[in-house]
Amino acid sequence: MKELYADFLRILKKEVTPALGCTVTSIAYAAAEAASAVGGTPKKVHIYMDRHTGTKGSDVGIPNTSLTGMEILAALGAIAGDAEAKLNVLHNVTPEDEAAARQFVLDGNVEIEIDLETRILGLFMDCTVETDKGVGRSVIVKTHTNLVRKEANGKVLVDIPYDRIGSMDETHDPMASYTVGEFYAFSTEIPVEELYFLREAVTMNKELAESIFTGEAVGAGFAISMMNRSRGDLIKKAKAMTAAGSEARMAGLSKPAMSCATSGNVGITASLPLISLAEDLGSSEENLLRALAMSFLMTICVKNRIGRVSSMCACVVAASQGIAAGAVMLFGGDLDAVNRAINTTVINVFGVVCDGARLACAMKLASAAGTAIECAQIAMDGYQTPPGQGVCGDDADDTLNFMGTFAQQGMKDSDLELCKALYAKRQKRIEEGRFF
Repeated sequence: MKELYADFLRILKKEVTPALGCTVTSIAYAAAEAASAVGGTPKKVHIYMDRHTGTKGSDVGIPNTSLTGMEILAALGAIAGDAEAKLNVLHNVTPEDEAAARQFVLDGNVEIEIDLETRILGLFMDCTVETDKGVGRSVIVKTHTNLVRKEANGKVLVDIPYDRIGSMDETHDPMASYTVGEFYAFSTEIPVEELYFLREAVTMNKELAESIFTGEAVGAGFAISMMNRSRGDLIKKAKAMTAAGSEARMAGLSKPAMSCATSGNVGITASLPLISLAEDLGSSEENLLRALAMSFLMTICVKNRIGRVSSMCACVVAASQGIAAGAVMLFGGDLDAVNRAINTTVINVFGVVCDGARLACAMKLASAAGTAIECAQIAMDGYQTPPGQGVCGDDADDTLNFMGTFAQQGMKDSDLELCKALYAKRQKRIEEGRFF
């Protein structure tokens, strides 16, 4: 059991990390790695990428700028990116850098090529940056900062063998074999001192959300509207806090989010509803940290099943299961209640698609929070979706495995068509000169 708990701690510390800006900043990271291989002044950037990265990130605000778009991300990464900072790659961007990158794009120096022909799901980027000192190249696979190849003028600097299709298969990852019961046992039994590193998730994501209510960040108004109508309702408040965290991030506020499974919005969804709920319930810090550990592990587990880059919205489909399980723990429930809550939550969120990162994600995140907490309450009352009905299995593990298989196999074609439609929409904007 000690080895299992040590593995869970390792997974949490690897997967729950700070990230500045939406994870489409991985485009900037790829460009920064390629540029840093040779140094010098960038002249041209070319990136070949998977359809998800290439079609679902154009509307996200970019930290330290007033702009949006993949082209500007690529230009900023090449011109001012800090590759060593990983997903914080744009932390040093200045107004001068923004102006230079904007002109770089308008001069036609960035080319984005998107794979819209294959049914392959999963992150992939092959980036080359030409500078006055030569040509650098970087290849990113599976996760947003997983650098597998780096070249400088043809000389190989990093060479980790990879198979683009095989690397997306997470069924052989340790997380694929773990169960809800094992996550629950870990979260309730591990010495709480081992979970103190999760305190940073509380402070970081709460600060991000509060920036909307203080006016430091300007979103779409969803969270403010929700909070104004919450009036002591713990579910409405949790939804408002979750929406606020997402709005601040999608607007491009230059503050990091505590991400989960390489997604800031997923980290926000898996944590802020529980942080809000714990405040309203008067929960101890220990109970909150244990609930967060359960939530993050459950979220990582579901992302493993539906795919790291998925046709389904991970914030809704994966993080909602974490919220449901964590909320049950805050309510004082046991493992049976956790199973009931997950089975009922899945019925509400099954098949919700990812149509890209943007301000409106806040609404999806809020819906996930509200649904999950309500399903936890229903579970605490002893009720659930009857096992075996519809997509529900005999227990939560069966249900999640079913959903994962359907997400990765059953939704490939519909996801491809969605990406093609989003691409056509984006190309029309570019033809009209609206890059940003």
